Amino acid sequence: MFERWLEALREVGAERMAMANHVINELCRRAVAVVLFGSRARGDNTPLSDWDLLAIVPTGEYRVEVVSIGQVVWLPLDKLDDVLETSMIILDAVFDGKILCGDEDVFMMVKRRASGYVEEKGLVRTRAGWFRRDMLNSNP
Repeated sequence: MFERWLEALREVGAERMAMANHVINELCRRAVAVVLFGSRARGDNTPLSDWDLLAIVPTGEYRVEVVSIGQVVWLPLDKLDDVLETSMIILDAVFDGKILCGDEDVFMMVKRRASGYVEEKGLVRTRAGWFRRDMLNSNP
């Protein structure tokens, strides 16, 4: 019985990998860079974990799109500063991120800007998210 469950898990995992490859290939054709983040980038995923992808594009609207394998976060470079002010998911994507395709220099520039933002705002990453350092150190 256990073997049947393992075989089913392998089949589902293989199907999800094929779908992920299709989505990633499409994104690589459309974006300047595509970055894997979340549990799969950190290495603490399971075979059924979703795929978190960051698609860096020159212009457009920042949005989070739900796709068959997980989510795609669209980051327009021309709105990077605004997105850093309003979306903590970008920080997770950048700090966990592993580039899958595209211009690594662009991703490194985004990473530098995000690091500067974190330093400027005094942010600290915890298991619960990003918080200002002074808020974590205060005793209510």
